[in-house]
Amino acid sequence: MNLIFDLDGTLINSLPGIAQSLNRSLEQSHFPTHSIEAVREFIGSGSRMLCQRSITTGSETPTEEAVDKIEAAFKVNYQKLWKTGTEVYKGIPELLETLSQDDEYELSILSNKPNPFTQEIASQLFSSNTFHTVLGQRDGIEKKPDPKGIQEILDHATNPNQPTFLIGDSVIDLQTARNAGIRSIAVLWGFEDLEELKAESPTHIVKSTDELLSLIHSFTPSNTIP
Repeated sequence: MNLIFDLDGTLINSLPGIAQSLNRSLEQSHFPTHSIEAVREFIGSGSRMLCQRSITTGSETPTEEAVDKIEAAFKVNYQKLWKTGTEVYKGIPELLETLSQDDEYELSILSNKPNPFTQEIASQLFSSNTFHTVLGQRDGIEKKPDPKGIQEILDHATNPNQPTFLIGDSVIDLQTARNAGIRSIAVLWGFEDLEELKAESPTHIVKSTDELLSLIHSFTPSNTIP
């Protein structure tokens, strides 16, 4: 079984580090800063959209040059600050250890976070043998909800024809799963609200890592056929 995890809001709470890095970048260019709850609403579509949303006021679209400047500064600041503003969610280490030790499951990460950060965070916060494939946002490759990332993971999977689930906390994750023709598991400990997730009709919704593990263990060939 192929289990594809989102990163931010699913495996890690990265909001404090993202908010701190974004606000420092905005201050450096004399833009207004945002509360952590406001930044929470900007997350999910990659670093460029994060920065664009942070300097959009009303119906006025910021210039490409302004977004370029904020995004470049954000990446510099985030490289310095992510370690002090990121934590693995409670229960995730035990969940991943249990699943990765069972040959029935192959785990991967698909994130809209820039690929260098995705790779660095995954390698520093999780054991090296936990994930089969780790993919972040890369230039020239469509990000979620485009299904190309799912297909790339399955192209490298040991058993690509096995049932596949995308596990994430956002509407974008659920749309990605639907676009890829796979099942989805929405988690409620992340950045988006229950009603927003329910509107996307996920295959399953779980409230805790214990519930997620029990759900995964309940799957059999007869109840995982899309």
